[in-house]
Amino acid sequence: MDTMTRPTETFPGMDASLRWAGDVAFTAEGMGGATVRFDQPADEGGDGLGFTPIQMQLHALAACMATTVVKILKKQRIDVVSYRIEAHGDRDAELPHPYTWIVLTHVFAGPSLRRESLEHVVALVDEKYCSISAILPRGLVENRVCLDERTPG
Repeated sequence: MDTMTRPTETFPGMDASLRWAGDVAFTAEGMGGATVRFDQPADEGGDGLGFTPIQMQLHALAACMATTVVKILKKQRIDVVSYRIEAHGDRDAELPHPYTWIVLTHVFAGPSLRRESLEHVVALVDEKYCSISAILPRGLVENRVCLDERTPG
């Protein structure tokens, strides 16, 4: 019995499917035919040749934040030469081992970048626009903004 009610107005839905690749490995197909392999470490029955689902959640959070931050900075005509996110997640020792703390370090380089402006954009994305952030408990994710003074390249 379905106890959840669906809102009358919703954003377009999303579908996902996985294809079993043997042992505990699965392959997911995305836009344009891109594929991602999910697997587990050898000590958990896998080959260790893919992303674990919990690792992919960390990547999904970083990607959601990064793509949205870049779109906003582009609209604001802020010249960013390089941008990377370094993500770290601590997990609970007890099953199901959820994240207990996630740190996203946003490292930007570009002429005339101001840390305060970048922190504002990152906070806005985290609080309002990133779908992955929205499904995580508030306070779980800490965003840090750094300026890379070195010339990229």
